[in-house]
Amino acid sequence: MIDFKLLIIGFLGLISFYFLYKEFREILFLKRKLKEIIGKSRIEVIEDLVKIKNYLQSNITYNANLKNQTRPLLRHTATQILKSNYGFCGENARAAIKLFMIGGARARRVYLFRKEWQHVLIEHKFKGKWYMFDGHYDPSSLLTDEAVSTILSEEISLYPNDYKTNPYLDYCRVKLFYKIGFFKPFAKIKLPQMLIYIAESPFLIKGCLTGLLLIITLTIIL
Repeated sequence: MIDFKLLIIGFLGLISFYFLYKEFREILFLKRKLKEIIGKSRIEVIEDLVKIKNYLQSNITYNANLKNQTRPLLRHTATQILKSNYGFCGENARAAIKLFMIGGARARRVYLFRKEWQHVLIEHKFKGKWYMFDGHYDPSSLLTDEAVSTILSEEISLYPNDYKTNPYLDYCRVKLFYKIGFFKPFAKIKLPQMLIYIAESPFLIKGCLTGLLLIITLTIIL
């Protein structure tokens, strides 16, 4: 006779392991990709950052006509983005953040708010300060080689923007907080890097959620 309890437990455990394995594979892929881009495994100098920026700007394209299209909640993984060579600014930011973290650099996404459409880039820590970084290719808001690690995160008015009717008005780091009035004062908070890593890792999120469901199931059944 089939024990459905054990079947459910085994199924959830298998699914959780699958997603965690996929995250492990992503780490290996990103390590190889970073070495391909900068020729080493660690980000150490501005030249490394410039190489990453130029790679992302040259290899990740997007269709501007689809910028308002609804996309999956968790979006694509860094692996999917870098392999497909496609993604909007938010996807580009995810790929950049994961590459930075794999290379030993602290990074997180930043949301720039404008009157019409918004923009997503990242900030990274370099020599004790946080700077804006963007690998998204948009000729009207293009980060140049010379500007890498020169614009502090809070100086949004200095960030390139040739859309004269659509200036940058504000920014935040936690978009959910920004959208909820009560939490808006905390929208610029700098979350721990572990939380950032999890938030930028759909495989890890799915694995953890499935694992949590497994624990809850075990608690109920046993």
